[in-house]
Amino acid sequence: MLFSTVAASLLALSGTVLGSPVGLEARNTGKSSSDLSGPTPPQLKWLYTAYAYCPADLLNAQLTPAGIRKEIPIIGGNFTGPGINGKFRDLGADWGTTDPRTGIFTADTRYNGVTDDGADLFFQTSGPKSPSGDLHLRIKIETGSEKYYFLNNVVAVGVLHNTGRDANNVSTLRIDAFNFVDDWNTTTFLNNTGW
Repeated sequence: MLFSTVAASLLALSGTVLGSPVGLEARNTGKSSSDLSGPTPPQLKWLYTAYAYCPADLLNAQLTPAGIRKEIPIIGGNFTGPGINGKFRDLGADWGTTDPRTGIFTADTRYNGVTDDGADLFFQTSGPKSPSGDLHLRIKIETGSEKYYFLNNVVAVGVLHNTGRDANNVSTLRIDAFNFVDDWNTTTFLNNTGW
């Protein structure tokens, strides 16, 4: 009996909460869901373009429970964007996996950079190879720098394209990174200081 009362209450609550989008009146337009146009996609702005240098796999590919694991060093590079410029350190790698059932490679990177004015940045990316051959990345940036602290709170995505290998078998990977137009671009700290 208690279960049926709780279930009925939850069902009524879910109808109230899920009945219409927040801030919008529920309305019956007489159209089926297949007739409705989708929501407006969010706008993105350019965050940076990066060139990362990666030699061939460090270790032989190995089959793990997560897939076929590769270890690809990231030995340097640079990034340039509106208000953020710097270099990648020879400190990082891609520990990506290939799904043995689909052959799709998914990046799993961690690497460090330093801005031209000396701020340390930690980058973490992940994302699958697309049908075009480019990788679609989720990008997370961490820093303790007050000037660049806003980067901790941006939602960034990127497209990675391999531009080719040099005579030493080092690939140059171009990453075009974007974030939401309405993301943070400054930070105000609780003590009312900020950039």
